[in-house]
Amino acid sequence: MSLDIGLIIAQLNAPSYSDRIAALRCIKNDVVGHRQRKERWVHRGIIRTLVLVITSVTEAYTSGKDAQRPSAVLKPYTPEETARLHAIQLLTSFANAGPAFLPPIHSAGTIPAILGSACLRSAQPQIILAALRLLRSITVASDPQLQAALSDAVFANDKLELFREILSQPVPTPETEAQVSLVAGLINNLCREDRHQNAMVSSSILDALATRLASFAVAAGYVLPNAELLAKSSGLSDFIPQPARSDHGLESVLGAIAAITTDSPYRACKLLFSPSILAVFPNTSYDPNTYSKVPSELAELPGLRPTRQSDDEPMDFLLPYIPFYTRGAPTAVLPPLNASASRESTLKGRSMSKFNINSSPWNFQGDNTETETEEAESPLIPWLIHLVRSRSGIEAVRAAAVLTSLFKAGFAYKTREETLGLLVIPVLLSMLSDAESKVKDDDVTALTPGGHERLRLLAEIPSLLARLITDSEPLQKAAFECDAARTLCKLLKNTYNIPLPRAAPQPWSPGGNNEESIENIPSECRLGDGEEIPGLASRLEIRGSTLLAIGTLATFKEEYRKAIIDQDAIPYVAESLYPSPSKPKLLKEKKVESLLNENINDAPPSEYGNNPPSVIGKACYAVRMLSRSVNILRTALVDNMVSVPIFRLLRHADLEVQTAATAVICNLVPNFSPMREPLVEYGVLKVLCEHAHSLDPMLRLNALWALKHLVDSASVELKKKCVEELSSGWLVQLICDDTEDEALFSARVKVDEMDEDADMGVPDYQNRDNSPSAPFYRALISAANRLHQQKQQLQQPQPEIPLLRLAEARLAALRDAETNPVRKARHDDLAIQEQGLGFIRNLIGGAYSSSSADPTHDTVEMIDYLFNTLGHDRLFDILASKLRAKILHPFSRRGTGTGTSAASTSSSITAAAAETRVVPPHSKVIEAVIYILVHIAASIPRHRQVVMAQEDLLRQLVKLLDSSTASSTTAAGTTHESNPNSSNNGIGSPYHNGGGFGSGISGDKEIRLALCYLLNNLSWRDDDLDTRACSQRSSDLCRLGFVSSLDHIARADDELDVREHAKTALFQMKQQY
Repeated sequence: MSLDIGLIIAQLNAPSYSDRIAALRCIKNDVVGHRQRKERWVHRGIIRTLVLVITSVTEAYTSGKDAQRPSAVLKPYTPEETARLHAIQLLTSFANAGPAFLPPIHSAGTIPAILGSACLRSAQPQIILAALRLLRSITVASDPQLQAALSDAVFANDKLELFREILSQPVPTPETEAQVSLVAGLINNLCREDRHQNAMVSSSILDALATRLASFAVAAGYVLPNAELLAKSSGLSDFIPQPARSDHGLESVLGAIAAITTDSPYRACKLLFSPSILAVFPNTSYDPNTYSKVPSELAELPGLRPTRQSDDEPMDFLLPYIPFYTRGAPTAVLPPLNASASRESTLKGRSMSKFNINSSPWNFQGDNTETETEEAESPLIPWLIHLVRSRSGIEAVRAAAVLTSLFKAGFAYKTREETLGLLVIPVLLSMLSDAESKVKDDDVTALTPGGHERLRLLAEIPSLLARLITDSEPLQKAAFECDAARTLCKLLKNTYNIPLPRAAPQPWSPGGNNEESIENIPSECRLGDGEEIPGLASRLEIRGSTLLAIGTLATFKEEYRKAIIDQDAIPYVAESLYPSPSKPKLLKEKKVESLLNENINDAPPSEYGNNPPSVIGKACYAVRMLSRSVNILRTALVDNMVSVPIFRLLRHADLEVQTAATAVICNLVPNFSPMREPLVEYGVLKVLCEHAHSLDPMLRLNALWALKHLVDSASVELKKKCVEELSSGWLVQLICDDTEDEALFSARVKVDEMDEDADMGVPDYQNRDNSPSAPFYRALISAANRLHQQKQQLQQPQPEIPLLRLAEARLAALRDAETNPVRKARHDDLAIQEQGLGFIRNLIGGAYSSSSADPTHDTVEMIDYLFNTLGHDRLFDILASKLRAKILHPFSRRGTGTGTSAASTSSSITAAAAETRVVPPHSKVIEAVIYILVHIAASIPRHRQVVMAQEDLLRQLVKLLDSSTASSTTAAGTTHESNPNSSNNGIGSPYHNGGGFGSGISGDKEIRLALCYLLNNLSWRDDDLDTRACSQRSSDLCRLGFVSSLDHIARADDELDVREHAKTALFQMKQQY
């Protein structure tokens, strides 16, 4: 029977709720299960009308905290509530129809209406449930780009309070459990950015989720023996939650916790220090035989670096026994507690993972501050391992995700690395292989519940595996022995083997395909363009996560890379570098000219699914890891011509993709790479120099790193062209100034003075600065100030419970170390300066190109060119400054306006002096400086004399050989560069921040070895004409104290090669005087 749409819409707008309800029921009966009818109703503007029904609120409803809340006694539905419930359910039906229906839903203002108090603070639990289901349907139908905007709306500060109230409902009922599961699912799907994750912590949502997790443990009987007694003595008895009614929602809660705690030691520690977790999973220092007598003072916090492990910890009895000889075997050192690095670093390329950009956030004052007392691991960790093994499907994966966050943050025993390799990784890969074998073609085109879960497993497990095995050779070995290479490569191939139609088949319409002009149609009446296959987004997510796992597996071992090559996966990796991929094949079959001339930002539709920037970035990461093998670099990668798409990606519109592609270039342009010449012909030099001027510090770092590799052993013409393109002035600024620290200081001063300048009428041009990253840091400081103000407004009184006060103190230190922009600015400065100095080092190195007939002459020419371009005195002043401690800007606020008194000004100056940072030189920067001098001294005698004339610089260097003063001059580094003839640091070797500032270098082999090279070169005699000058140089070196220091090193150094090079230098010097 045909419905009169106009009459029904009139009924919806009628003042009588009975008419509205009757009309809503008619529409529901008409559209459920009929896509064409939904389209017809959208064209008639039904979405806007439904939103108006939702937002029509009587005086009985108020906004904010005084709004109605569900009670234990359910009241009967009012007509208004009945109409609202039907309207929300109808909107959910439209959202479930596919992505094409999202534009009218957003245009009609559905999101603000659903997030309002009329829905999420309703007195009827079913209305809250319906609103949350609508949000879930919109989230699932949205692509990643739309999800970013959606998360901003859903996680606004005023909305987080609504979600916290839902998660904190005390009465466990089926409705509240369903609400909690839906809210947790929204967090799991949308919470991806640091600002949202930190907002979850500051709004106590993480604590509420932790309480829910503890309630599942209580319901399952996993509370430790006498935990109630210990909680009572510690003041935590009120935090033991009521047991959950069932396991429903466990996977959602675990997923939400994993989404919040990922890549952040502070947030992971906040989970462990949550009162409910401390109460249900207490740490104690007593013997298990005395459980019945628990003194209150024995309650303690979980360790930040736990070391006090025993064989009879209660939760470990849930796990299979690992033999003593295995548990006691040497294990690889875990990465420092530094998982707070931004998630982009894996793709951007300067770290082999996102877990080791910064040094330990709570050890930021130096590595010499070792923990004096041993601490125990939280029992939550073995319980999570037990969950992974006892649960199945998505619950096990989400438990492993939370476990990975805690493990990568360093909150587990070191021996847990072996436990994870034996008990967790095999389970994950078994689930992955099982899901891959059971997936059907229909799972992509028709998302059945079973097919949806299989696709979720295929998408989540590889990315989780990548996080878990990153930077851990034992875990990578465990994954490889579980056949990870074959499973992952097969999974990647499956995302290309079956081409998909561009859109789902459209049903026949009696009106044909004639479309009316849409110019005058309101946006809420227009459907979106096109219609994706339901499982296409899952296929792309699977592709991206698999590429990430393949790249991580290829990080260290040549054996693992070879296994990937043997699976014929390289063509599929190479095709993933294209926004619009085609059938994977050897790219030699394509024409290079046509590929280079294509616009990288124009991606025509592909039957294999267009790769979004996230997938392209992960493909770049996989190529970068595979290119660490010289054999693969010269064979498989050349055969697939990866240099062509990588070069095109340097111009991609997405900054993350540009940064990831630039990181790959670092490994494609060394002197032994057959791709260097083609890339130079394509114009890679000009693009890299442009990126070296970028405002983004990571892109600037990667570009400088790639240029350093490009000029190594290059022709003089190419080196000079590179300096001209980069500009000598910019190079000096990169290596001489603390660019990022200056930018951060300028940004802070700008933000501090904004109000003052506005009041005083100071024009904007007087406050401009030339720091390349000042706009970036100004936005960062402004956001940090807003966050600080919000925290002050929401600040709660200090807890009275001693254990919680101690937890808050530790969390405050972690939060400051992790979010402090000073550390990031300093790290960026160190990395850029090191690569800039390495660039200069390779500029003056030998030019071993086929066109270079006389490498020695080329070296002399480049050194003279460098002196003339940068300035002789200026260059050595810069090098000397790198060996001295630097006083950086303080970060105290200035006086408070024009009325500041002299006393307050004086106190501000005193505070500024107190906060001034004195930072000793970093060992990797010192090493780079010394090797520049090594190259200059390896040239002709005239250049050796130039080095000898820098007496102040040499006096600073001799201190580095004196172990009695070395401890106060620099910090020990963690990476090394053993080849004195180049500054490649290995193929694409990652930058590590090294040890904490202030620790000694007496044990730094690389600096002592570099100094031995320098002294060898300075005491070298070219010929008889150089005899007198060489003798004078040796005498001057002896006068400066080098001989006595060398004599001590030659006899007592722990490293054989340092001792031998010291003996050589001593022999040469003693022969000359």
